[in-house]
Amino acid sequence: MTPKTIGSLQVFACVDSTGPTRVPAEMLKDVPANATALDWLAPYLAADGRMIMAYQSFVLKLDGRVILVDCAIGEDGNFPARPDWHEKKSNWLAHLGQAGVTPDQVDTVFLTHLHMDHTGWLTRKDVGEWVPTFPNARHLVSQTEFDFWTTRHTEFPYMSTSIPDSVAPVADAGLIDIVAPGAAIAEGLKVVDLAGHSPGMIGLEYTEQGSVLAAFNADLMHHPVQMAHPQCATMFCSDPEAAIATRKAKLAQYAEARTVMFNNHFPGECAGHAVPSGDGFEFVPLT
Repeated sequence: MTPKTIGSLQVFACVDSTGPTRVPAEMLKDVPANATALDWLAPYLAADGRMIMAYQSFVLKLDGRVILVDCAIGEDGNFPARPDWHEKKSNWLAHLGQAGVTPDQVDTVFLTHLHMDHTGWLTRKDVGEWVPTFPNARHLVSQTEFDFWTTRHTEFPYMSTSIPDSVAPVADAGLIDIVAPGAAIAEGLKVVDLAGHSPGMIGLEYTEQGSVLAAFNADLMHHPVQMAHPQCATMFCSDPEAAIATRKAKLAQYAEARTVMFNNHFPGECAGHAVPSGDGFEFVPLT
């Protein structure tokens, strides 16, 4: 994504990886037979029909603040079920540098949820030990999200050792603060409830003069096909019905307000508008 300026807010993307993943029916539930037939979806699909997805974070600069939204996959992580991630290196830190930021300059890390592909860069390996990447930052997460994953992560094999490797060292260092929907973490930047995909998932909305100009959606959608077909939950959703209801409500809200949505898993120009189309929405990138 090219850097974006929305009102007084500057936004940069830090990409960990991008590429084809699964065909929609392997990851999404209740997918229509012609789900990908829409012309506008073509740039988001590989030749073999697999969804092209990104794993990335966003750097927000606002009134002297440096806020990081999510921490992508990380490097050196223990993901034996994902050979493309397992103990791999990444140029994510170079993208952070391209945004003009060093890890020590990040003052806030906002964690939308604690799935392993959003927490990896919370820590780095230092002589075999996992240490916090952002030692000067307060790390914000919802209480529900923190309680659920720190006590039940072993029930979900896909999480591997991400909680003890990425989250626990930050908690042990006293860097985690609990935040709730409705709280303002900076001028005009408010926490919103996005629970459904993950039990306590949260997002951010940026408001100026009463208008929601930008929204950071976490996993409200994993791929633009879920905008065209909002009724499609993922195989990873903790509460599929809540995830669907939240997605439909937020897409309708953002379409009406012409809010610029920043989507963690959309490749390329991942910021854009929702435009009503049929029973769903079309994603129109902001270029």
